[in-house]
Amino acid sequence: MDELINYFRELNAEFIEEESLVEDVEVPEIMCKFYEKIKYVNLPYGRIYNLETALDNSKRLPFSPDWFVFGQDNYYSYWICFKRKTITGCYFTYWDHESGCSMEEPVWKDLLSFLKEVEEDANEGW
Repeated sequence: MDELINYFRELNAEFIEEESLVEDVEVPEIMCKFYEKIKYVNLPYGRIYNLETALDNSKRLPFSPDWFVFGQDNYYSYWICFKRKTITGCYFTYWDHESGCSMEEPVWKDLLSFLKEVEEDANEGW
């Protein structure tokens, strides 16, 4: 988690550190660790929602019942986390809701590698 917080600081991201206990069964274990330390994050290329917003968005179709929607970029893509670890050990991907494509299998194993990839894509102008 320290590495993730350092990454946010390097980007001058707006975020609130707040210790809390997350016991909601709808939150994937890998995201519980995040929300137990961080309330929300505004990044130069998108945002990670607060827990209440993430839970509300995750209840909606087409995300429910398999996906946890934890954020979005500054364009059209939602940041989503599969609620169970896949065979490959991955949890994270993004989905462009205007593309007409269905959600794909998760490709990233951790939040930091996912965010760095999204940052790189944003810097390249998508």
